[in-house]
This record gives sequence, C-alpha cells and structure tokens, in this order.
Amino acid sequence: MFELIAEMLSYSFMRRALIAGLLVALCSALLGVTLVLKRYSMIGDGLSHVGFGAACVAMALNVAPLKISVPVVVVAAFLLMRINDNAKIKGDAAVVRGRFGTAGTQDVLIKKGENFSRIHQTPPSYKL
Repeated sequence: MFELIAEMLSYSFMRRALIAGLLVALCSALLGVTLVLKRYSMIGDGLSHVGFGAACVAMALNVAPLKISVPVVVVAAFLLMRINDNAKIKGDAAVVRGRFGTAGTQDVLIKKGENFSRIHQTPPSYKL
C-alpha cells in the first residue's frame, strides 16, 4: 500500500493535487463553521446559480464565460451581504430568494433565446 502511495506521489501533478486538496479542506473547515453560524450555508448554491446565469449570457454574447461570470459572482456576493444587512429576511432565506430569482431569469433566457441551441453544436471562438 505504501509503495502505491509513494508511486503516486512521485508525479509532480499528484503532489500539487494533494497540496491543493489539503488547502481547500483547510479553508472549507475554517469558513464553513463561520458561514453556518451566520446562517449563510446556502450561499454557495445561490452564487452558483448567479454564475450559471452569467455564463449563459456570456455564451450568448460570444464572450469567454469566466470573464463575465467571475466579476458578476463577486458583485452578487457583496450585494447579497449588503442586502442581508438591511432586509427583514436574513441569512439563508435571503440567499434562497435570490437563487430562485436568478433561476427564473435563466429559464426565461434559455427558453426565449434560440441562439442557446448553437452552444451544443460547435464550440464558439471566444473573444479574449
């Protein structure tokens, strides 16, 4: 068993993957407790839907999805925290409210825009 682990760690990409996994586990453990205690356990789910909607819009505009999605998700996270400070609904309830709003917007965009069907036919050439 130890020979197998030693053989796997002889590859540099496996060492980097192990280090990245350990760092993600450490950050998740530290941030997870804080998010759950502040009642933001659904924030990852909500922001993933915001990112998916931004990626859909970016693909429709023929722009690299990460160029649009990352700034939109960061701005959405800040807006979500700001709204939660001033709203009657706080924590996970506010996150879920925002999540369903963006999910509805994505649904309308996908059903209304027939251009989205071209995404699955040929890979687009993004403008970088």
